[in-house]
Amino acid sequence: MATTPSPVCPCDAVIPAINNLPGLSQISFRAGNFNDFRRALLTPLLAPPGEPPLEQSLTAWASGVGADSSVGDLAVMMVEWWAYLCDILTFYNERIANEDYLRTAVLPETPAALIQLLGYRPKPAIGATGTLAALVTPTLAPTQTVTLPKGLQLQSKPGPGGAPQTFELWADTTIGKPDQVTAVTPPFLVATSSSGANGILLQGAVTSVANGSLLLLGTRDDTTAPALITLTAAPAVQTVSPGGKQTLLTFTAAAPSGLSAEKARLTSANQSASLWTVNGSPFTSSTVIQLAGLARQIRPNSYVVFTAPRHSPQLVQISSVTDILGDACTAGSPTRVSAGGTGAPIPIPVLHTQITLATALSAGLMSSPAAISVLFGWVEVGTLVDQPPTAWDGVSTTLQAVQPGQFVQGGSTPLLLQDSNSNAEAGNGAVGSDGSLAVAWPDTTTTPFAPPLAPPITVFYNLLPVTEGKTIANEILGSGDATVPGQSFTLAKSPVTYLTNGASYASTIVVMVNGQQWTEVPHFYGQPANAQVFVTREDGNQNTSVSFGDGVNGSRLPTGVNNVVATYRVGAGAAMPPAGKLTVIAQSFPGLQSVVNPMAVTGGSDPDPASAIKQYGPRSVLAFNRAVSIFDYEAIAAQTSGVTMAQAVWSWDESEQRAGVTVYVAGQQGIAASVQTALNAAVDPNRPIIVNPAEELPVTLTLALIVDGSMNANAIEANVTTALRDPQIGLFSPLHLGIGQGLFDSNIEAAVLAVSGVIAIKSSQFVFKGAVDAGPLHLPGEGAYFSLAVSDLNLSAEAASGD
Repeated sequence: MATTPSPVCPCDAVIPAINNLPGLSQISFRAGNFNDFRRALLTPLLAPPGEPPLEQSLTAWASGVGADSSVGDLAVMMVEWWAYLCDILTFYNERIANEDYLRTAVLPETPAALIQLLGYRPKPAIGATGTLAALVTPTLAPTQTVTLPKGLQLQSKPGPGGAPQTFELWADTTIGKPDQVTAVTPPFLVATSSSGANGILLQGAVTSVANGSLLLLGTRDDTTAPALITLTAAPAVQTVSPGGKQTLLTFTAAAPSGLSAEKARLTSANQSASLWTVNGSPFTSSTVIQLAGLARQIRPNSYVVFTAPRHSPQLVQISSVTDILGDACTAGSPTRVSAGGTGAPIPIPVLHTQITLATALSAGLMSSPAAISVLFGWVEVGTLVDQPPTAWDGVSTTLQAVQPGQFVQGGSTPLLLQDSNSNAEAGNGAVGSDGSLAVAWPDTTTTPFAPPLAPPITVFYNLLPVTEGKTIANEILGSGDATVPGQSFTLAKSPVTYLTNGASYASTIVVMVNGQQWTEVPHFYGQPANAQVFVTREDGNQNTSVSFGDGVNGSRLPTGVNNVVATYRVGAGAAMPPAGKLTVIAQSFPGLQSVVNPMAVTGGSDPDPASAIKQYGPRSVLAFNRAVSIFDYEAIAAQTSGVTMAQAVWSWDESEQRAGVTVYVAGQQGIAASVQTALNAAVDPNRPIIVNPAEELPVTLTLALIVDGSMNANAIEANVTTALRDPQIGLFSPLHLGIGQGLFDSNIEAAVLAVSGVIAIKSSQFVFKGAVDAGPLHLPGEGAYFSLAVSDLNLSAEAASGD
């Protein structure tokens, strides 16, 4: 019986047969490696049992030459060269085989090339858009305007080692004065503390009032009744900048609402009177009362305050005032003798004031007439001062200009608002008849703001719509040839700027052929033979090509020399300048002094990575832009410009008693509306569909690591941060942790332990929604996803102890 020859070399090993199971991320395609081929070359072919070998064995070459077995035969090296060559060839055959399949492709450009066979187009890099504000030169006359041209270039201030990003003005824009106005929230007089105490401020140091003083706080025009307030603390004199003083008065009574220092006054009584108590009661009724003397300062419609010990003071308005005579004669007064010889008291007439009240005096005060004092003759305590402006949460939509500034008159005007902490919001403002600015917020703005805008607030006019990208003008693509169908040219610069256009995107490429503009279309399918159209496509390296028709679907290019010319813009991606950095005017323009960008530009995104192409490419092809299955809804939603993650789930419509679909999306602000538009055009109109923003669940992750003491601990922590947070490869990136997707502790451990230098995880803690989640599986729930900020990743490293 024939036996299997032993390996020529002990290091030669038998490789098991290739077996590729379904669903693998890599396939085996090699016929063998170096050892396999070396063994095959040195081992003779076996013959059937009982017959001599078909080939002479070369094993003797490996055993040495002559008697000295330590000297190897050099001919073996020739065999090994062939083994090396075969090893290399089969290695590349396997790599090529893997790159032929979408699931197993490794090179980043391969998925884009493969999916083109199905007509699928991955999202290209999208350029950012934003709004800046222009400040004009001081010499510009108030009535003079300047028109800035479309395409005016502006650049960002890059960080260390970075390159500036170019933006251009999207449309001709007219600017003028005023370009900015300083504003605060409407002034208010009374401030209420957390304890419920009210406070008002007076200019300077006021000493004419004290704790317990009764004061009237009301409007200066007397259109409403004043409020009676009692001071509950001694006046507090405060020092204010620059070098001034003000006095704080504290009280607890309710004050009229809407008061400002300009329209209010605070008064105290400088006169008082007692009631008439001689020869009877001073009360003709609860509203008609006699005073002990004349009170000429009390007039109809004025206010008086009745006070008495152990009784609450009462503020009442006077209806009428009359001077009357009263008899002050009492027992023991002089008498006179009448004709009949009897004596009678001599009357003592006294002129005094009788007042009629608009409201009845309280029974408690009427029970102690002798103790009552009537306060009147009100004089101002001092000059009232409004409270310091408060932070603006946007709920109250009115602002007031700080003098001498004035808002731009007219209807609704777009504007930007920036506070003293550089926080900003965008809205539309209209000036009211009182000169205040009423601000309306876009649908995507939520109030109250977080954080609120801290005063003073700068209102910017002269808004400039800008989009990312630098114009490449009149680039000659080449020469048309009417005899060649489907001509294609590659643009010299990349990446070409694409801009968001509703739920989709549009390129900035303008192609002129023989001086006539041709139209960009998504594809040639259905285009007439004479249609002057072109399509664009990006390869895996984001180089853009422009292709023309074949004369059947779309017109061929006419013959000419360098007659195909393109103007386009380059620059796009998720890297965007933050607020305050897009301020460099690349091309100076008369009348334009500077630009500011209180709000960061938005909307920039990188091209679809290979992982997204692998996931959504086949789904979109199966859907043919029609949503039937849950995966179809998810694929169409994910392809909407500005979406980073999407999740589609079946839901139940209670009102209509039928199945519906709920789609959750994450990405740019307000992206749900764009996704709703895209899906409405692709779904069954009889199936209810709701698109909601996904809920972000910030995670606080604390890890105590044991690391290799011979390595740099800071570098290890930086690499762990990358493994968890990198937007492309990080565990918490949208590409790896989607909406509704749970996370095992083992997933975190695998990502961390894969970092060179990490030996073990000593302890870990996973916190979200303010509570520790014990695991081992952390679930965000439907429509929610986990996110991890740098500030919420707490790492500590401990060097491993030696044995």
